[in-house]
Amino acid sequence: MNVEDLGEPQMICEMCDSAEIRFVHFMQNDRYPGTLACGAICAGHMESDLLRAEKRDKKMRSDASRRQRFPTRAGWRVNEKGNHLIKTNGYRVTVFKKGLAWGAVVSRPPIATPYFTREKFSNVTAAKMAAFDTMRFVEDNVPKPDPFRLLL
Repeated sequence: MNVEDLGEPQMICEMCDSAEIRFVHFMQNDRYPGTLACGAICAGHMESDLLRAEKRDKKMRSDASRRQRFPTRAGWRVNEKGNHLIKTNGYRVTVFKKGLAWGAVVSRPPIATPYFTREKFSNVTAAKMAAFDTMRFVEDNVPKPDPFRLLL
């Protein structure tokens, strides 16, 4: 469903209950109730494709420095509602405050299917980092719209 970088190993894999993980693969499977937060190996076993899970994990590792710079990169603006917005690489990213927590949504216009971050965060920087993870996930897993089809 999504992959997020926690910045450092700080969570135990919910499938094996033993591996300490930094890069969390959020998985759903008919054999397990709800969503599980897993490490790469358990995610690979769950989807019966260890190479695919390892590829996602490797990509997250290579994106780690870009992710660190994402919250402070040029282009962010704050709108009248206090939401933080940026348009980058064909995506529109909105980071918003709801109550005491922050969340984010990523879309790729003109097909405006929204992809929300899985969690809520205590600060805007953490929400922006999760938005980066969501944007990368959409980039890798959701087909890009066909511009010719949109003209019909």
